[in-house]
Amino acid sequence: MFRKHFFLVSLLFSQLCLKAQFIKDSVISPQKSTQIELVYNHYLQDGNNSAVTGGVGTEKLTVYGPSANLKKINGYKTFNVHLGIDIISSASTDKIDFVVSSASSRDARYYTDISYDQPIADKWSLLTGMAFSIESDYFSQGYKAGIKKEGTNKDNTFALQLQYFNDDLRWGRINPSYYRPERLIYPSELRFQEWFSTTKRNSYNIKAGWTRRLNNRNLLALFPEIAYQTGLLATPFHRVYFTDNSIRVENLPDHRLRASVGLKLHTAISEHLILKNTVNGYTDDFGIQSFSFENETVFRINPFMMLMPGVRVLTQKSSRYFAPYQQHQLDKKYYTSDYDLSDFETITFSLGLKYHPYIFLGRKILFDTMILRYNYMHRTNGLNAHFMSVILQSEYFSKKK
Repeated sequence: MFRKHFFLVSLLFSQLCLKAQFIKDSVISPQKSTQIELVYNHYLQDGNNSAVTGGVGTEKLTVYGPSANLKKINGYKTFNVHLGIDIISSASTDKIDFVVSSASSRDARYYTDISYDQPIADKWSLLTGMAFSIESDYFSQGYKAGIKKEGTNKDNTFALQLQYFNDDLRWGRINPSYYRPERLIYPSELRFQEWFSTTKRNSYNIKAGWTRRLNNRNLLALFPEIAYQTGLLATPFHRVYFTDNSIRVENLPDHRLRASVGLKLHTAISEHLILKNTVNGYTDDFGIQSFSFENETVFRINPFMMLMPGVRVLTQKSSRYFAPYQQHQLDKKYYTSDYDLSDFETITFSLGLKYHPYIFLGRKILFDTMILRYNYMHRTNGLNAHFMSVILQSEYFSKKK
């Protein structure tokens, strides 16, 4: 039951969490290395606009998210495996059945992402990969393929990636009584009929990226993306209340076209100060439009420590299918009271600390880099969220023979 909540969580993670990356500033000769990354994310939110109960009621949610990433580099070839689990505790999911039960208030999501990058021609490389995710009412499998070209001294980089995801929204896969996909889950009082004739959703994404080093101080990047979805795009356990107090299951069109573009500019003001600015625009044929601006300022305190405060502001225009509790008209074909699709503004403050310790246990280095980060988000409809993360990184080299 975590999927709709995870929309917000994943958005926050992708925009605000410092994804640990091992980036080398200079071109080095081919070698072998192993990079290990351990991450723990802790997410808390609260609000009073749960879509499970028609746009009213608690949105209280807690997510415990450990994950691990392993990257093997062999010359110019790279193999990457990412594994993780999200343990979710949500008060609103109890309202699907109108009973309080640990089975409905707690859920888990297991996921993995595997990719392989290999040169195919001079300065060109090919990326392939697959991803899987499973929770009680959701199974997703995804596949990707792309190409990348790097210019001389990596001053210019171009990448293009195609992605395909197939999602099945039936419940029962990790329930001990079934361990197989059974059926869509509707609110208990609306199970007198099957509201949808399909249980699946397909997503097709085209992502591009262009990065250019303008000079020794400025790096510019552009990231456009187009996505098309078809199938079951509504969430079966979301209620919608109409003006006459009647209740239906949320209903949305069976196709959706989305487009977004991001523009990044990183500027090194001095040896000790770097500005990372990002603007993003988004639109889709549900009527949603959004724009955001984000700044992360990196202060290098000394060679071993960096302080990284940040702020992000976002404004969103509502979907044409959204209306609050008991404000939908009976003659409408599509309707939702999910406040993720409403008008709102958000402001997020973040503070990060990156530390390169020299910690030894015998002859072993425990980790090369530690990153601590805290984010606080406030949304104008009353949703508040806290996000904390701890990231530990290590890298081990061996010369290529």
